[in-house]
Amino acid sequence: MSNSNSNSNSSLGDYASDIEFNETNRRYAKVNRIVLDKDSDEYRRRRERNNLAVKKSRNKSKLKTQQTLERVKQLKDENDELQQKIEILSKELRLLKDLFMAHASNAHGTELTEVDLKYLTSPETLQEVPTKLKLDHEYQ
Repeated sequence: MSNSNSNSNSSLGDYASDIEFNETNRRYAKVNRIVLDKDSDEYRRRRERNNLAVKKSRNKSKLKTQQTLERVKQLKDENDELQQKIEILSKELRLLKDLFMAHASNAHGTELTEVDLKYLTSPETLQEVPTKLKLDHEYQ
């Protein structure tokens, strides 16, 4: 078998053929390739083109990776800002609900309890009021 293959390979001239397959490389397709002398101008030209293509591909890959990392950072920053706004708005909502409940209780003749007054006038609750003013200013 190798005798007939060597005859057919020699008749191909500059082409090498993957005619013989063994079990390990059966999954690869047959490829005819031109065998070039490493000192030839054609070989050098092809190598130069290939090197440029590889360089271009690597640069493109690096750029895409860099852009992805920048986008991830941007989204993380935006997420942090939104989480802070959620926290501020949640505190403001709690404060407004408590004020509403206090007002509704007073409107029906029920007085605020001492606990309610302490909570509504606590330093923590009062510190949230300037935050609300800051938010109102942001939306103007």
